[in-house]
Parts: sequence; structure tokens; C-alpha cells
Amino acid sequence: MDNKQQDEQQSRMSRSQYRQQQRQTEQQPINEATENTTDQPYSREAVASQRHDETVAEKTARLKRRLNIAIIALIVAIIIVYLILFYVG
Repeated sequence: MDNKQQDEQQSRMSRSQYRQQQRQTEQQPINEATENTTDQPYSREAVASQRHDETVAEKTARLKRRLNIAIIALIVAIIIVYLILFYVG
């Protein structure tokens, strides 16, 4: 019974001890992630391919926007033509 009480006292923590333990467990994955990125420096090829991917993504987004505008303009033009034909004819 004496061992049981000692185990309970050891398992009990104050709030500050618990918070400190939680901070340490939260920071461990962050530290591991930053260590992995700093261990391997970027090569010129990796940086160039990353920049190329970013420019391709930007160009694709710009093209999507332009195509959406063109489609909307064509739909509006078709509606205008139908209205003109309906009221004139």
C-alpha cells in the first residue's frame, strides 16, 4: 500500500509542471521538422524547379481567370443578341 501511494504522488503534477510537459511535447515535433529542413540545403536545381512550379501555377490561375471572363462575356453577348432578335423581329 505504501508503494501505491508513492506511485500516485509521482503521477500527480502541479498545473505548472503539466503545462511545461505539454509545451515540451508540442515543441518536439516542431523542432524535429525544422531539423529535417536545415539538414538538407536546397540545391540550385531544387530551387529552380520550385520557382518553375510556382510560375506555372501563377500562369494557370491567370489563364483560368481570363477564360472565365471570356465565357461570361460570350454569354452576355448571346443574351443581348437574342433580346435584339426578339424585340426587332
